[in-house]
Amino acid sequence: MTTDSQDLDSVFTSAELAAMLQRALDDLGWKPVDLRDQMRLAGDYRPVATILRGINRALAGDIKVSGELLAYAQQMVRLQRRLLRTYGNTPWKELGDGSHTAQLEDFTITLMPESKGRWRVNLVHKGGYSPSWLRWQDSLQAAKNMAFITLDNAQNWMFEYAEQRAREAAAEGLV
Repeated sequence: MTTDSQDLDSVFTSAELAAMLQRALDDLGWKPVDLRDQMRLAGDYRPVATILRGINRALAGDIKVSGELLAYAQQMVRLQRRLLRTYGNTPWKELGDGSHTAQLEDFTITLMPESKGRWRVNLVHKGGYSPSWLRWQDSLQAAKNMAFITLDNAQNWMFEYAEQRAREAAAEGLV
């Protein structure tokens, strides 16, 4: 009798797993470097070159795609779908310089055209917090999609920061 993990391990070949990972990246409109960036934001502590090398080797079929990598990529696809259902009908205002802006969840989002048809994503919270500027996106729609994911990341960071501050205040007897 085999265990569940043995059954699952034999279900997909390395090539099939690489195709599944590539499909997830295609669904997201991402390159391997975009997946690497999101993995770092999610807490992957490995050097960026190591993460990217692993993704590229998995996509090339040089190594088997890890379950964790595939699961993370597929979770990002699901997150993007949820965010598009939530924010997909956001009204964007085109500004005189060709940039597009919108207000969402106490954030001002600005998508700025750059060279070669690429777009830069910038978010600023009403309190002044602004997450790091992201890698340029290859289209306006890709920039909007990345803006929604960045908005979700920023909201989570702000929540985690508030929790940390509350724990520190409680430890100091201030609460």
